[in-house]
Amino acid sequence: MKKILTYALSLGLAFLGSDLMAQTTTGQGFEGTAFPPAGWQAFGGGGFGAPTWSRRTTANAGTTPACTPFGGAGMARFNARGAAAGATQSLGSPVIDLSKRGTANSYISLYMFRDTVYNTDDSVTVWFNTSRSLTGAKRLGGITRYAKKTYPDSVAHGWYKYSFAIPSSFTGTTNYFLIQATARGGANGGNVFIDSVTWDAYPTFCEGKPDAGTLSASTYYVCGAVGPSTITLAGNTASTGISIKYETSTDSLTFTTNAWTTNVNTGNFSAAIGKYRYIRAIVTCSNSGQVDTSNCIRIWIDNTATPPTVTVSPANATLCAGATTGVQFIASGALTYTWTPTTGLSSNTGDTIYALPTASTFYTVSGIDDKGCTGQRNFFVQIQNGPNVNVTASDTMVCDGDSVQLTANVVAGGGPPQTYTYSWSTGSTTNTAFAKAAGASSSYQVSVKNAAGCETIKTKTVYGVAKPSAAYKYTSLGGRKFQFEFTGSNAADVYWNYSDGNESFQPKPTYTFSADGTFKVMLVANNPPCKSDTIYFDVKVTNVGTRAQSMMNLSMMPNPASDQVLLKFNGVEASVQVMLVDALGREVYSQSHSAVNGNQGILIPTANLAEGLYQVRIKSKEGISSLGLQIAH
Repeated sequence: MKKILTYALSLGLAFLGSDLMAQTTTGQGFEGTAFPPAGWQAFGGGGFGAPTWSRRTTANAGTTPACTPFGGAGMARFNARGAAAGATQSLGSPVIDLSKRGTANSYISLYMFRDTVYNTDDSVTVWFNTSRSLTGAKRLGGITRYAKKTYPDSVAHGWYKYSFAIPSSFTGTTNYFLIQATARGGANGGNVFIDSVTWDAYPTFCEGKPDAGTLSASTYYVCGAVGPSTITLAGNTASTGISIKYETSTDSLTFTTNAWTTNVNTGNFSAAIGKYRYIRAIVTCSNSGQVDTSNCIRIWIDNTATPPTVTVSPANATLCAGATTGVQFIASGALTYTWTPTTGLSSNTGDTIYALPTASTFYTVSGIDDKGCTGQRNFFVQIQNGPNVNVTASDTMVCDGDSVQLTANVVAGGGPPQTYTYSWSTGSTTNTAFAKAAGASSSYQVSVKNAAGCETIKTKTVYGVAKPSAAYKYTSLGGRKFQFEFTGSNAADVYWNYSDGNESFQPKPTYTFSADGTFKVMLVANNPPCKSDTIYFDVKVTNVGTRAQSMMNLSMMPNPASDQVLLKFNGVEASVQVMLVDALGREVYSQSHSAVNGNQGILIPTANLAEGLYQVRIKSKEGISSLGLQIAH
């Protein structure tokens, strides 16, 4: 004996009044082999391996969990076992007429098997809507498959009945409930089983003689021995208790009943030789037993006619993404034309249209000739993006006025090789261009088009660094002490070399020379990546009162020197020693002389010395004098 527990998930019962006579209760036990049953629809979910609703019987109920139908031989199953979390599908009910509901309550009930074997939270949610869609639907409640989960209750293993009140706001002729099943994930979970679904309706029943309405056909001419036409009955009485049947005839006298029972029906009409098919609809009110017959239409089947050969030019086309002008298509071969789908088309009729879709689209043009025969032609509009382009530079920061090489590289996207055209703002028409840095930053643009003319525009910025300029001033602070100052521009750093073995990196250094003489000072202004700017200047150093009179007017020429340099001074010296010291303070030349006539001078060979700054030291009995020397070969 099965334990049945009934729950009403909304409270309150309204007084039914006279509308109680209009109530009908309909049930679905999934006994028929067809699934979904007639009038039902499964929607949502889908995809390979996605869980779906299906029919199960006692023989194939499965063991996940072990379950047999609540009543009869069939039940519905949602295969949630092993499904991904959130996987879902819904069953939409047949239409429910609540037009005579008034203030009466109306319920949806179902039996659900709840088990204590699998503890995943697979569930069923019941919705109500005026369309067979979850969009805008009203949620009535939900149930978990796991029996120990308190949603809406905690129960023992077995079948349980749950009832849901339809909100009082639903009173129209067209309503649906939706049973949405959701898999909550987890390996080796359990499936969801429901059975014996019932619902209340309050329809408006037909009375007296019905109106059969008007019958029409999508085409009254079948081109060839066989062809389709859609037959539509409109304006007929459609209240509850109305039934429709159709009758056909070949001579408009003798009619036979066919299997159609709905307002819209599509069928293939054929004949061995050209002849008419006659069709009429019979509408019956079961409540009164009265009948009405619609107008009779006829369809001509012409087995001698052939469809026209429709052509379209161009056969296919390519549009660039973002295009603002459509492609013109011209159809020929028929009398009138219809274009589908209408997305992106300037019109859906006529022999000439313009297509401007935002995504690649297949179109069909249908042409009807003067006999009513239809031919079709398919064509395709492909939306193509511009090339995928990267722009690189040999350098992005260079000295102002210097050039860099820019390269536009097309990233391959698969498919056959393509030819691309390039247009740079510099005027170059290849994939490379040379661009100058002009000021702090300069932007250069390249347009790259593929064979279809689809364009990609990229910009590359080159940053310029100002060239340094070296300038100076110096001031004697007395004796051999001087203050130097960099007065140039655009220098990131400066370098001073005093040609006596010492140097400085300060922009405004103070320096005391080690000896008297004329020193060639070097100043270098740096601002990478630009070339340094270098200048040389002479500084005469005289420590008054210590210089020997015989060495007055000490001079040296040429300076800069290449092969040799001549030292001259006033007077005669009994003994003189000449030394050359490089910028690192190393002695690279030394020579002693006796009985030296200063007017004739001393010749110093420099051909074998490396280029650079040197200090010339002249030592006599009176002291040491120094001069700065630059060697440049």
